[in-house]
Formats: sequence, structure tokens, C-alpha cells
Amino acid sequence: MQADGVDAVAGKGFAQRRMELRRGWSTAAVDGSPCAEVASSWTAGGAKTSALSYLSDVLSLPVTPAFTSPAEYICHASSALWQEALTHRNVLWIDMMTDRRPTTKKKLGEPTKWGLPVEVGMSQKLILWLAYAYHAFRDVPFIIKGDDDSYMKVPQFLSDVRYVMGGTQARPPPPPAHAANRSTYALDMGRAECMYWGSMRVFQNAQFNAGMTFMLHRLLARVVLEPPGEEKRVDIAEMAVMKFDMNLSAVYRAARFHQEDILLGLLIRNTLRRARDICPNNRVWFIKEGLARFHDMHRGAEHDVTWSTVVAHRCTPADNYYLHHFFQRDHYATLASSGGKRRAERAAVAQAAEWVAEHRRTMGPEVVGWDTMPAVQWVRNVKRTPAYDMAEADGVPVYRIEYKYWAHQFTAVDDGLYSLPQN
Repeated sequence: MQADGVDAVAGKGFAQRRMELRRGWSTAAVDGSPCAEVASSWTAGGAKTSALSYLSDVLSLPVTPAFTSPAEYICHASSALWQEALTHRNVLWIDMMTDRRPTTKKKLGEPTKWGLPVEVGMSQKLILWLAYAYHAFRDVPFIIKGDDDSYMKVPQFLSDVRYVMGGTQARPPPPPAHAANRSTYALDMGRAECMYWGSMRVFQNAQFNAGMTFMLHRLLARVVLEPPGEEKRVDIAEMAVMKFDMNLSAVYRAARFHQEDILLGLLIRNTLRRARDICPNNRVWFIKEGLARFHDMHRGAEHDVTWSTVVAHRCTPADNYYLHHFFQRDHYATLASSGGKRRAERAAVAQAAEWVAEHRRTMGPEVVGWDTMPAVQWVRNVKRTPAYDMAEADGVPVYRIEYKYWAHQFTAVDDGLYSLPQN
């Protein structure tokens, strides 16, 4: 029947629409939109008229390819973000909400607040991300949330996760750069116990992880997203899709919906009984990272970047390049310290200054932050630091960090681990 219908409209024309990109979108003004305008063209009908065109004729609808509509939303993003998404396939576009305008005079990089509308929006995006990740990635045991100005030393973190999942009995070496079969390094869903992992702090009677970067098991996301029961006062999933309403300010503040990291910590605390019912071995592990491994730079809970750094927060674009260079070179600085640690540190600082000058020149003004490089320590004390294995693919050392057991009755932590060093 479809073929007959298509043939019946043969010879008729139809409109095709597509989003035109502006000339030079990928190289010029990358902080602006890549789009120019929607271009229409008329296509004469023929014997091979498409089913889409047939439906358009029957239903009297304009023929608009599916990609045109979302492209109109994507045009609000910058060309740089477009290139990132197309190259790495690592961008999730949430078109049901936008970042709200600040109600304060805060500027990027300042320690003050953005105002309640923006802060509530951050919590909404967190809940929407947890819901999306839980349903979209059913074979992935852990979900991570991180700020866009956080740098993570990924090989180290993955090694730590594998080590803890293995009961801290043995730390498998990083996978080889060109491993034919990486399945031995994949996380086993059946063995993955529930974990809540990050830079842990205390609020009231709950542990929470700072929003810079944290990880939680998918079952913890599940109990947080479940419809409210006796232990929860508000429907978090419903609040995540509601338009901001200033009349609900008291509700937002009472639920800590204006502080995304504290909000999640309280939600996990309030659903611990349910979580332990469904988690493997009926327990939830709280994995606490200290200031030596998860820390701020430039301001806040500052700490020098050292061999032990895993997550560094408040990065400028230039910091990201500099930190990657640091992690690839710091072990060489230590190896060169046989003639004295101070001399080796000075030599490493001088080499880093040359590297910064060269990359500042070649990368141009699009990459900002070269004037404020973070404080780093190149040379480590070999006797006071653990051994390491090289992650060949990234060219960085992965240290054999130890974890110790801890518990905290007041905040209902029955099973916890903390990393060394803490400070």
C-alpha cells in the first residue's frame, strides 16, 4: 500500500530544508554559533518519491528533515562546543532547559553565588543527568558527575576503582596501550558494590561529596530517583523538570535544592535503608578522598598539584594543558633528583616556564589562563610515596595508593574507605 501511495504522488515537488553552516565556522569566531540559516530548496518529484514526501502530501505537513529542528537548538551552542561534540561524541544536549541568568553580580571565577534561579538549575541538571544515565547506560555500574572546570587524571582514578572493587587485595596494572583484548579490565556489573566516592564532607547528619567530581553506583541513583516515600519530603524527579518558581524559594532551600552536592548527600542519607536492601551484600561504601588528591586550585580549598593529585578543580583552559604536561613529566623530575631535590625542582620549573611560553605562543588568545598557572611540586620524596606503574596510553604514572577502613556512626557510615595521603 505504501508503494502505491508513493507512486501516486510521483511528479510532484516538495521542499527540502537544512541548516546551513556559516563560512569558516570551525576556525573563525569559534565562541559564536556555527549556524547561518535554514536553507530551503525545491525538489521535483520523480518515480522514486520518498515515503517522507508521501506522508507530507497526505497529511499536508511541510517536509522538514528530522535534524533541522534540533539543529535550531544546537545553534545556540558555540562552534567550539560543536567541534567537541562531533570529535569526541561526549556531549549530552538537554534541550528542555537552559542555564538561567544570574541574579547577582557574580562573574566567572569569583567565589560568590550566582543566585537562587541558577543554583536550582544546577541541581535540576544533576537529577536529569542521573535519570538519563541510569536508563541509557544499563550495563554501566557507576555514574560520574563533574564540573566543567575540573581536571581528572583518568588512568589513576580508574586504577583506584578497580583496586577498591577487588577488595583492595591486588592492584592490576594499567592496560597496555594497544591491548588486543581489554575485557579483563572491564568492570563486572555483578561484582560492583554500591559506592559513593569523592571529596567527602559532612552536613548535618549526612556525608556529601563536593560537586567538583563524584561517583555513585547506579543503584544509589535509582533510590534517589524513586517516587517519594516516608523518608523523603519532596519528589526530586518532579522538581527537576519544573520551571523555576520564586514562590517556591522556601521549598528549594528546605530541600537544599540550591546546593547540588549537599542535596545528593542528603538524598543518599535519607534512602540508605532502601539502598542497603537492594545493593550487593546489603551495604553502601563511602569512599573518602582527601585534600591531597581532590582539591581546588587558585582559590577555595587550595592545595599544590603534586604526584598524588587526581582531581584538580577551578581549572582555566590553559591549566588543563599544563596539568596534563605535569603528570607526564613529574616522575622524570624525580628521577633527575639524585643531584639534589632543590636543583631538580629548579630545573623542572625552568623547563615548565619554557613549555608555557611555547604553548602560549602557538595556541593563541583562544586559550586563556597562561598568566595564572597553578602551584605545582615537581619532585616527590621517593621514600614517602608509593611505587607506580606506567599507563602507556597516556604516558603517566599510576601510583599504588592504599585505602584504609573507616566508619562514622553519626552519619550512618557503616562501611567506608579513605585514601592515603589525605592532606
